[in-house]
Amino acid sequence: MNGLLGRRRRLIISAMCACAGVVVGLLWVFESSAGLISPFDRYGYPFLLALFGGGMITIVAAPRYRGHAEVIVYTGASIYFIGALFSFTVIQADNRIYTVANTLQWMPIMYVAAFVLFRHRVAIIMSVSIFVLAMLPSVVILALYGPGYWDVTVAGLLINAYTAHILILIALSLVAVLDREYERAALLARSMETAALTDGLTGIANRRGLDQVFTGLSEKPGVMVGLILVDVDHFKRVNDIYGHLVGDELLIFLVRHINDQLSSTDVLGRWGGEELLVVSVGVGYDGTVQLAERIRAVIFAAAHPVAGRITVSAGVTVWTSGTPIADALRQADKAMYCAKTLGRDRVECL
Repeated sequence: MNGLLGRRRRLIISAMCACAGVVVGLLWVFESSAGLISPFDRYGYPFLLALFGGGMITIVAAPRYRGHAEVIVYTGASIYFIGALFSFTVIQADNRIYTVANTLQWMPIMYVAAFVLFRHRVAIIMSVSIFVLAMLPSVVILALYGPGYWDVTVAGLLINAYTAHILILIALSLVAVLDREYERAALLARSMETAALTDGLTGIANRRGLDQVFTGLSEKPGVMVGLILVDVDHFKRVNDIYGHLVGDELLIFLVRHINDQLSSTDVLGRWGGEELLVVSVGVGYDGTVQLAERIRAVIFAAAHPVAGRITVSAGVTVWTSGTPIADALRQADKAMYCAKTLGRDRVECL
């Protein structure tokens, strides 16, 4: 998980803990003043406040223990709901209509929290486990004593609530499955897009990828863009003598050395065959010529382990974004052929 996403996740979970603490506190005050608080919640609410407060502090102040804190908070809250339903349905404390309804209406928050905190499969297992454990006391009572153990109102409330919880669980599980399939489709789409814009041999931009770069730059008229068209001298001779596999290795070798000379904003692409195109944004003629000379010198100094010492010819021009890119590319191509004509292993500019 990258830093930005991790920070946002911590912020969301901390906010959830804070909101949960505020809600519990308000319920505690309201039920105490109204005489509706159950014996279980007299101890349950302080427990939840301490749990949420401790979890929020740990997540913010000690992020290295964030995972442990999330599990502890979730487990503690789950134990509260399971214990509350056991108390209200089995022991049948006073005000059980209000307390049962109140507990059952807040319990789906635990299902949602599971899908926020855990991966899809774990979230489904956790939320279903909580539902089963919370429902288990009612099922046992029903099996042993029949529906007459509760009055009609409580029995109807339990049946309706548990039915609603089942539907909520199904809906969340389906959303999780659909979300996972969407992620897979999005990943496949990004992979296909990357493959469509990347040269399969060298891993740099292909002709289509470079066209996309030019299209993006054209949307910001007036930007100076240096163009360097690099061509390997006598590349056909390398293929004829050493074979095409060595020729391919040579192109990879060149790309690695050229990339070492580029800044993070520069783009290197394979224009075609053994021709490579450097796109340097915000650089004028002098800067582009200097970059081209560095590339030429580095390649001259680096000997390929099989093909030996090689040279390149480079054509340089500067394109002003918003004007026709085809004209600038023709100038770079013309300059490159001029370098070839004048003896190779040189940089020419137009």
